[in-house]
Amino acid sequence: MKKEIDAYIDAHRDDIVQALQRVVAIPSVLDAPVEGGPYGKENKRVLECALQMSREMGFPTVVNLDSQCGYAEFGEGEELIGIFAHFDVVPAGTGWTYPPFGGEIHDGWMYGRGVVDNKGPGIACVYGMKAIMDLGLPVKRRVRMVFGINEENGMKDIQYYMEKCGAPTAGFSPDAQIPVSFAEKPETQNKVGKKLTASRTAG
Repeated sequence: MKKEIDAYIDAHRDDIVQALQRVVAIPSVLDAPVEGGPYGKENKRVLECALQMSREMGFPTVVNLDSQCGYAEFGEGEELIGIFAHFDVVPAGTGWTYPPFGGEIHDGWMYGRGVVDNKGPGIACVYGMKAIMDLGLPVKRRVRMVFGINEENGMKDIQYYMEKCGAPTAGFSPDAQIPVSFAEKPETQNKVGKKLTASRTAG
C-alpha cells in the first residue's frame, strides 16, 4: 500500500506544487471583516480557494461553514477522522530574499509565507487523502480535512466548527515541521490587580 501511495504522490508532484503555490499566493492575514468573510477579504479568499481545489480534486463532500472554516471529506461510516490545518498566516514582515507570497522555487525549495506553517502540510494531507481515494484503498471511516483560517488569532474558526460539527472520533494536526500533532501547549492569560485606597500619613 505504501508503495502505491508513494508512486501516486511522485506522479502528481507538479500538481501538488502548483496547488501549494495557489494558496501561498493569497496573503491570508487577519483583516477587518467583510461581507461573508469574518476574518477579512484574503482569509475568505484562501478558504474559497481551498474548497474549490477540493471540488476540482473530486472529493464527494465539500462544505463551507459560513466562511468561518470549511472541509473536504470522503469515506463512509459513523466514525470520523479529522485532519485540522490552517491556511491563515501571520504578517509577512520584512527581510525576505524572495517575495513572501510568490511561492517561488529556488534550489529545490519553495519560498513563501505559509509554506511550512501551515499551508504546505495542509496541501500534503489533501493529496494524501486524494491518493487513498483515487487508488481505491480501503478505509473504514470517513476522513475529513478541515481548513481553518483563524489559527493565528484565537482559533475562533475551530470553536465555530466544534459548535456546528462536534469533535471527530480521532484527529490530528499536521503543524509546521512536526509530522503529527494531537495537542499543543496551552496558553494562559492572567490579570492581577489590587484595589488601592488613599493612605493617611501623620502631619
